Amino acid sequence: MSQKIFIKTFGCQMNEYDSNRIFDSVKKIGFEKTDNYEEANCYLLNTCHIRDKAKEKVYSEIGRVKKIFRFKQKPLVIIAGCVAQAENQEMLKREPYIDLVVGPQAYHKINEITIIALNKNLTITFIELFLRFRILFDFFIFYIEITSLTSGK
Repeated sequence: MSQKIFIKTFGCQMNEYDSNRIFDSVKKIGFEKTDNYEEANCYLLNTCHIRDKAKEKVYSEIGRVKKIFRFKQKPLVIIAGCVAQAENQEMLKREPYIDLVVGPQAYHKINEITIIALNKNLTITFIELFLRFRILFDFFIFYIEITSLTSGK
């Protein structure tokens, strides 16, 4: 199954260019572009700090994304652009739903950063599956022990 990325761009022509540049990069690691945000595995907001209320637009959009994916698997959420560069750690602290914040100076590393973030999510999923399996296994062993005790064997 291929990964799908939805890219929303706020701001200037440079951001449009950067959004295309980011997509050209991530398609090398298997991403296809989608215009349907609901089918995205990755939701990227490319932002412009010069525009009015740029930060507020990002947080508003993240709130919208949270509602959309409330009952679905959460996509990888990436904030890119000059707002990301200027607000970096503050954004991650203020909104835990954001997975990555990547400024223009790090676009050349976006594939590496994305792969690491996706693997982190896969690791968490694997651990969750292991724990669920362990609970079922423990229950099965308990059932066998109870059955053997009650049957007298």
